[in-house]
Amino acid sequence: MNKDRFFYSLRDRLEFAKDYANGYSIHLKRNAFKKKFNREFYKDKKILFFLTNIVNLPINICGYIKELRSVLGYQKCLKEIEVLQKELNIYD
Repeated sequence: MNKDRFFYSLRDRLEFAKDYANGYSIHLKRNAFKKKFNREFYKDKKILFFLTNIVNLPINICGYIKELRSVLGYQKCLKEIEVLQKELNIYD
């Protein structure tokens, strides 16, 4: 097939999606590290952990929902990369 504007548009979108997936990956790894740090910090401070979580319960719930949205966004981005690569292989 002839490479037209759509091919170059798809190629640019693929590069953007790869960069975006890399950013998501870094974000998810940072969150995992933050959870690990909190677990270690509160290991011997169980009462403080309990009180902090009770006081911050609404914030913690919002944070959990944001984390779920981040994971979903990362999965969508990876699927988009897969579809774009299949579409670009048609042109080759």
